[in-house]
Amino acid sequence: MMRALTIAWKDFRHVYRDLAGLAMMFVAPLLMAAALGAAFGSGDNFSVTAVKTVVVDQDAGAGAGTPAAGATLTAALTDPGMTDLLAVTRLESSETARAAVDEGDAAVAVIIPPGLSAAVMGSASPGTGSAAAEVEIYKDPALNVGPSIVAAVVESATQSLNGARAAATAAARLAMSSSVTEPAVLDEVASEAAGVFARAARAEAPVILQERNPLIEGVDTEKRPNVASQVLVGMMLFFMLFGAATPARSILDEHRNGTLPRLFTTPTRRSVILGGKYISVFLVVLIQAVVLLVAGRFLLGADWGEPGPVAVLTLVSALVAASLGLVTVSFAKTPGQAGAVSSAVFVFLGLISGNFAGTASIGGAFAVVRRFSPVGWLMEGWSNVLFGGSWGNIALQSGAALAFTLVCFGIATFLFRRRYA
Repeated sequence: MMRALTIAWKDFRHVYRDLAGLAMMFVAPLLMAAALGAAFGSGDNFSVTAVKTVVVDQDAGAGAGTPAAGATLTAALTDPGMTDLLAVTRLESSETARAAVDEGDAAVAVIIPPGLSAAVMGSASPGTGSAAAEVEIYKDPALNVGPSIVAAVVESATQSLNGARAAATAAARLAMSSSVTEPAVLDEVASEAAGVFARAARAEAPVILQERNPLIEGVDTEKRPNVASQVLVGMMLFFMLFGAATPARSILDEHRNGTLPRLFTTPTRRSVILGGKYISVFLVVLIQAVVLLVAGRFLLGADWGEPGPVAVLTLVSALVAASLGLVTVSFAKTPGQAGAVSSAVFVFLGLISGNFAGTASIGGAFAVVRRFSPVGWLMEGWSNVLFGGSWGNIALQSGAALAFTLVCFGIATFLFRRRYA
């Protein structure tokens, strides 16, 4: 065992004397995570700047007892709960509002027509009707996110208005079924029903929607990892593969230089020599992972999750990277071939595993494809921990990744032993 550790220590020191290799292992993933984190909210969660919105309310209402439809729409846009998303300014004319968008002073203009309340209440009484009113959303054509937010709020408010109209119509039809036929009475009943519905809709809702982050089974506490930590996980696993390939290629380097055949002539068993090489590869990527996790915590503000599951995932990640680094090298005959093969395989695994998408929620066919890769299982496990998961959320992922690891170690051992028999 001591001889294996001695061999491992020699290879380990050789790797950490290579400045270019160290930059690839540590600097590159941190820089990419920091750059993308800064691009999306200075390393914090994805954020959207409050959309500058102007509102013109030209609606005067449809009569006493019924809230004006325009006021309902305006209240939805100016609700205190929307201040983080919308910065609303009220204007008097539609021309001024459109000019504000054209000149870049606002991103969206919401123009409420004069007859909105009349249109909403026009079909409340059976046999009556009115032309549909159009709420205009005038937007900057170069923008997508902001106008979509405003459109969603307006759509939600108009659905409430349509609900008020439906309530008024139902009340009027109920009155008619009770032999009430006078139009004035029917209008009064419909107006009162619409008013009650509208007031109830503007009051505190009896059903509250609770927003939660990615649906992880068994997780009750909401946890929002910052963008930098999500990106760093993918980059860490990706560059760990290259970190493992560097010491693994030392086997081919020593074979080409003649030092490995001479080592085989010593009393040390070949299994011990290969074991020492394996240990060096594992130690290199394990330290790489630990350094990146610590740097992510203190430099990027990453909250990795519960220490226990994080430690297990770190060990499993190092084992997976070491096994993949060794198996890709075992197929090559020269260091040049090993570099080309390893790079091609690692980029392919990174693409199908979602390393370049960080821990973003992935579904559909891609969620199935990524499970054909041990790195894909690791990405899934790290995502669960980042978003608040615990032991139960990494058991399957860790087990599947370890199964891949055993197969890769077995293949690498078989090929190396056959080559150096």
